[in-house]
Amino acid sequence: MTAPSLESPALPSARFAAWRAKARSLLAVGVAPHDASWDSADLLGPAAAAPSSLESPLRFTASLLDLFERAFCHRDPRTPALLYRLVWRIAREGRGLVHDLADDDVALVTRRARAVDHAEHRMHAFVRFRELHDSDGLRYVARFEPEHDVLERAAAFFVARYASMDWTIVTPELGVRWDRTELRFFAVDAQMPVPAADAAESLWLTYFGSIFNPARMNLTLMRSEMPLRYWKHLPEAQRVPELVAHAMPRAGQMLANPQPHCAQRPAFARARPTRGDVDSLDATLQTCRRCPLGERATQAVPGEGPGRARLMLIGEQPGDEEDLVGKPFVGPAGKVLRRALAEAGIDAAEVYVTNAVKHFSYEPRGKRRIHKTPAQREVDACRAWLADELASVQPGIIVTLGATALYGVLTQRLAIGAARERTLWHNGARLVATYHPSSVLRAQDRDAANARYAAIVDDLRAAAALLDDRIDAIG
Repeated sequence: MTAPSLESPALPSARFAAWRAKARSLLAVGVAPHDASWDSADLLGPAAAAPSSLESPLRFTASLLDLFERAFCHRDPRTPALLYRLVWRIAREGRGLVHDLADDDVALVTRRARAVDHAEHRMHAFVRFRELHDSDGLRYVARFEPEHDVLERAAAFFVARYASMDWTIVTPELGVRWDRTELRFFAVDAQMPVPAADAAESLWLTYFGSIFNPARMNLTLMRSEMPLRYWKHLPEAQRVPELVAHAMPRAGQMLANPQPHCAQRPAFARARPTRGDVDSLDATLQTCRRCPLGERATQAVPGEGPGRARLMLIGEQPGDEEDLVGKPFVGPAGKVLRRALAEAGIDAAEVYVTNAVKHFSYEPRGKRRIHKTPAQREVDACRAWLADELASVQPGIIVTLGATALYGVLTQRLAIGAARERTLWHNGARLVATYHPSSVLRAQDRDAANARYAAIVDDLRAAAALLDDRIDAIG
């Protein structure tokens, strides 16, 4: 891949600064809109000279400047002239004009700014990186063709999202590279190659096919949310024709083999497994459609651990990694939890771990699936599964991790801070409420993270002490 040029082309921000300087100069000497020239050569050349004794009669407010800068990224070549015409009118008719959305110029500028916002949002959603191995090591490269000049505006989003990656985004006019320390824009080489599909892309295509729901297929809506112009750079788009072609037969199979109605009890509840045989719950759990989460998740994630564990930990729901692997607490929060268990003197192998909700609740963001707190109806729908796990394992001590897990067990809302100070019971078992390990990862700073982690360890130590007391009492 060709290395980025050190000489960046004129960025939209630089061209807007040039437009702004020229507009001030023209306003100062009273040049009317129909007498001003705004072609690219004039705009990037020296600004029209104005007598040093004159100043522009208009000062840009922050909101007006933001509106103009967004609209300036619109690719209609008449935009600079439109903006100057509006500035000219505001200088003469007053700043109240910019709030008159019925005015033709104001409405047009507003529409162009919104079109730019929409283009930036689509860039956030539709950029797909591929791996590239070259002399610089592992890098990620993506091609994208935005509707408007939004690469500079969108770059900050990708820096925040992929700060630890070395990535490059190439558009027809402009490219940008983030090397983990510096953001550099460069002129594009039309012959710049695109990396071939990689293993991560194959995994993404498999996942995309698994979540495609034929019963909810709406081609008009699909093309509206994912316009055809972007499909050539979206790897999942190559699967759409195949998935659409098989949608009707798949929908017919779904109708011919309906799942239990959401108001019904799970199938296993009618033929309860023997106590301690929690493994047999998995097969029927995979068919559960008592709430919509089961239709979107890759799989249900059952609990894991000894069938008659003395200590049960209950979290909120599976995360992205848990959804793909099919086991609870295998992701980042699981690492925090295992470390906390070790510090509390608890053998993780002797603990039964599960979640109040068995399917992953998320919002899609491009290739990523962002955690979404389960709704109350989803927790309520899953409570039957949790009740059967509790009845089967019969733990002496229950530890709930987070507010959702606490609600899933007690069916009442309690703040974790208050619940930690109370003596709680559930069906004869002592219940200890603590924070979810993911809250350590989401903490605003290191001190907050350390404090939250210490609280979790303290609560686990308290649970271990209660467990020892119960063992002594029984002995």
